[in-house]
Amino acid sequence: SLDLPSVFKYELCSHPPALFESSYLPLQANKAILADVLWKSIEQQQRQPSSDVQHVLDGGALLHRLPWPQGSTYDSVCEMYVRYVTQKYGKTTIIVFDGYKEEPTIKDATQLRRTGATPGVTVHFSGDMIIQSKKDQFLNNKENKQRFLVYLSAKLEKAGCITDHAKHDADVLIVQTAIASARTKDTVLVGDDTDLLVLLLHHADLNAQELFLAPEPKKATKTRRIWCIKQTKELLGPKVCDNLLFIHAILGCDSTSRLFGIGKGMALKKVKNDTSFLEQAKVFSQSQENVGKGIIIAAGEKALVSLYGGEKDESLDMLRYRRFCDKVTQNSSPVEPQTLPPTSTAAKFHSLRVIYQMMEWKGGSERMDPKDWGWHVLDGRFMPIMTDQPAAPPEILDVVRCSCKKDCSTKRCTCKKHGLPCTAICGECRGTSCTNSQLPDLSDEYDPEGKN
Repeated sequence: SLDLPSVFKYELCSHPPALFESSYLPLQANKAILADVLWKSIEQQQRQPSSDVQHVLDGGALLHRLPWPQGSTYDSVCEMYVRYVTQKYGKTTIIVFDGYKEEPTIKDATQLRRTGATPGVTVHFSGDMIIQSKKDQFLNNKENKQRFLVYLSAKLEKAGCITDHAKHDADVLIVQTAIASARTKDTVLVGDDTDLLVLLLHHADLNAQELFLAPEPKKATKTRRIWCIKQTKELLGPKVCDNLLFIHAILGCDSTSRLFGIGKGMALKKVKNDTSFLEQAKVFSQSQENVGKGIIIAAGEKALVSLYGGEKDESLDMLRYRRFCDKVTQNSSPVEPQTLPPTSTAAKFHSLRVIYQMMEWKGGSERMDPKDWGWHVLDGRFMPIMTDQPAAPPEILDVVRCSCKKDCSTKRCTCKKHGLPCTAICGECRGTSCTNSQLPDLSDEYDPEGKN
């Protein structure tokens, strides 16, 4: 007979539902919530930039800012960007662009969600060529995007602007550029991404000139939230600012999954008021060279137990069992699996991805291989490892199998009905020749319009 508490060491589902929405896509992070919580906690009027400032632009946000008029040439679109930048921000503006190389990155899952599994057609364009495809379709191809950014950069530099290109994601380089500018002159970083805010609050120098983060003005928005970074850091205090990278990564960013039902405001309160949670955050904030994987994994589990309201020395697996019992006794409806904490095994890989992302934000991930820190390569992309154990104990898996003669795509399939992947003991498909196998084909299953 099965020991019931030990059953909850398994997800009892085809994927960890507290961290993933499907068998390959993590729960989408709501990054803006952290900015909202921080803004509300300041409770003081922010200083505003003067008219004499150096502007640094997030090139990715700029690229998507302007529509491409139908019938335009690539040259005319570039000139449109040049006029926009020079007239709005000045001819000495610094623009930092992302890099798009044909190699996997830890943001592949997020980009897959945004663009779909099939890239746009490669276009070998020239300046006088009329644009035939839609803007989004053109930019959905990494080669197109990279070539266009290089072409646009040359036009901007010819007009007097300064451009720079990151190897991959530009957030760290954008922030480094803005901080370097603020050493000699008041600087405004123009961008909308919460990642930029978090990085500025962590890295900015309080002894430098003023540094601001300002979003692009939007016609539909009456108020524009402009952050004075030095003032915000002083109001939040070092306890919060030193641990913002951890809060942002463990609760979900572009490379890590959101925790179902756990908000970033809760983590902010935990840092301020929960000694145990703060201790785990400090473990993650240390240099990776000084902390082994085992220590990171243990600290990550303790931090998650704290976020889910568990006891100090409780494991996630035991907390899952206790939460399940509480829900069964208090409600008559079935327990939704995503409302339980993740297993210790799923949390292990989540914690490894968290520390890797934090090290990347700090500029210390060059000697780290993502495949050692919670990712594996699938169809040429870095995809997050969900777990390394079966969905359920062998005693349960041995009695859950199907004999479907088709593709196991409906709940007539016994495995699919129970939320489990088909396995080698299934009668016809053997867990490899159906749509309910453990590793689905991304190009077949992904729906860019979010209908699946």
